[in-house]
Amino acid sequence: MINNIQKLRERLFTSGIVTNEQELQGCTSEEIAYIESKYGVLPKTYREILGLLGHSAGKLVRGSEFEFYFERLIKMNEWQRESLLESIAEGDECTTLPDNAFCICALHGDPWFIIADGQDDSCVYFLHDDCITIKEASKSVMDWIEGFVEQAEYLINRGLR
Repeated sequence: MINNIQKLRERLFTSGIVTNEQELQGCTSEEIAYIESKYGVLPKTYREILGLLGHSAGKLVRGSEFEFYFERLIKMNEWQRESLLESIAEGDECTTLPDNAFCICALHGDPWFIIADGQDDSCVYFLHDDCITIKEASKSVMDWIEGFVEQAEYLINRGLR
């Protein structure tokens, strides 16, 4: 079980997801501060994750599948908000995200997000492609990232990543 940033780091290396320090690139404190200036104070656990792997983490995710790393997160957050507002303006029934929601990942445009309220941790939520249904995806950010680690381990062990 991954319950802190050190265990996450160790698991990334022991599983072969990351094989050297160059594959593990975190965000700077300035980059994290930029996000927080736009969206609110991120949960401590997510700030730590960004600081560890906000730019790259070896074989953790494929960029063609997921919007996951810093540069794409910034664009995705702007796009998600604009897209939802456009859909609502066109008369589509859509749920708007809370003002302090921060999208931490997307799969084919469907976002997972947290609430940027400065707490130690946050549940992770998923906005389904119907643009209406929001469901809790994980009880914590660490549980959410552990799911990505387990998926990467599975694919690596089968020679698929």
